[in-house]
Amino acid sequence: MAEQTKREHGIFAKPLPIILDEIEEAAADARKAADQARTAGELAAEQVMRRLRKLFLKMAKDIQEELEK
Repeated sequence: MAEQTKREHGIFAKPLPIILDEIEEAAADARKAADQARTAGELAAEQVMRRLRKLFLKMAKDIQEELEK
């Protein structure tokens, strides 16, 4: 029965410290990916804000020109 369990679940073949190390590595990779995603989101938000600022400045200029006529 124990041999059958080992064959069905390969995780039982690894010692616990190795499993914990793999979990730590996976968690570190997940944190790194989350940090990269956050940075990419912040950069995208900055670009959108620059475009909106440009658009609003152009709109304000156009409105001012129309009002001066």
